[in-house]
Amino acid sequence: MKVGVTGGYGFIGYHTYYNLKFTTDWDVVRLDKDFYNDERIKECDWVIHLAGVNRGNEDEVYKANIDLTQLLLDSINTDCNIIFSSSTQVELNNSYGDCKLECEQMIQNWCQQYGGKFYNLRIPNVFGPFCKPNYNSFIATFCHNLCNDKNIKIVNDSMVNLIYVNDVVEEFKNCIKGKKQSFKTTEMMVSGVKELLSYFNNCYFEDGRIPNLNNNFDRNLFNTFISYIPHNKRLIKTELHSDDRGSLTELTKVDSSEGQVFFSTTNKGYVRGEHFHMRKFERFCVVDGKAVIRIRKLGTDDVQEYQVSGDDIKIIDMPVLHTHNIQNIGNDKLTTIFWISEIYDKDNPDTYWENV
Repeated sequence: MKVGVTGGYGFIGYHTYYNLKFTTDWDVVRLDKDFYNDERIKECDWVIHLAGVNRGNEDEVYKANIDLTQLLLDSINTDCNIIFSSSTQVELNNSYGDCKLECEQMIQNWCQQYGGKFYNLRIPNVFGPFCKPNYNSFIATFCHNLCNDKNIKIVNDSMVNLIYVNDVVEEFKNCIKGKKQSFKTTEMMVSGVKELLSYFNNCYFEDGRIPNLNNNFDRNLFNTFISYIPHNKRLIKTELHSDDRGSLTELTKVDSSEGQVFFSTTNKGYVRGEHFHMRKFERFCVVDGKAVIRIRKLGTDDVQEYQVSGDDIKIIDMPVLHTHNIQNIGNDKLTTIFWISEIYDKDNPDTYWENV
């Protein structure tokens, strides 16, 4: 089965493409904003229509979204099924919501005419790693500012309905499988999100602790938060306590009892890893030997390298959707301690193989 994703290079499109690519056996076609000129769209059995315009004056935004929807319907085969990324703003009686409502009706009429399946998903406020700050997501802006030592300001403290981007993608998959469900959302005041992110920031940067992540929302928000940490702040210096007996170094302090600790040895020249996670994150700490740790965000060629050794113990965390490895570059055996944010589940390991 071939599944096309329009707007595949945007925030939701990025997560949709990589999630489907690594968790299904579907042939996933990543389509840009000019999807209508891409011949591959005619081969798709399903199209997840994410491409849209949400910035500009009202008339331009309205026309652009209607035009994109018509271009979609003119480009696909008549036996194609469609999932449409609409918005809860449909219910707010504004211009953007009105154009989304008209797009919904256009697609529904087309599918009724040709017999295709149509799932219309009115998506609330989406958050997750790599969303553009200072644009449409206050969470992205808050995370970016905190991780870059900037103040965060609340313009309008209101109740917001939030959904993690991976939960949106899971619902796309449910639709294709014929198992549509309701969105898993969380309601929270903007000030409550600010308070939680400030707690994460104080825990992580000031106290050197992993915060309490006892529920899915907190875990997802923390994964979002650490994705905004700049490269030059990733390595965390530890404090070494020494006396005649030897030394002691604190590696990980956690505000809850979650997670699992293990250690490994790696022979000279060998590489471990070459994988990434979508849900959990790992902490690496080399305690003996010399290594290079490499990290690359999926969809980029930018490989960040960090040289570490047991002579100067530092900690580094692996954000979600960043493939990573560790290589022994010393002359002796390498010993590394790992902490991971959840206990290993062989039936749901959340480990996807991809070379750095």
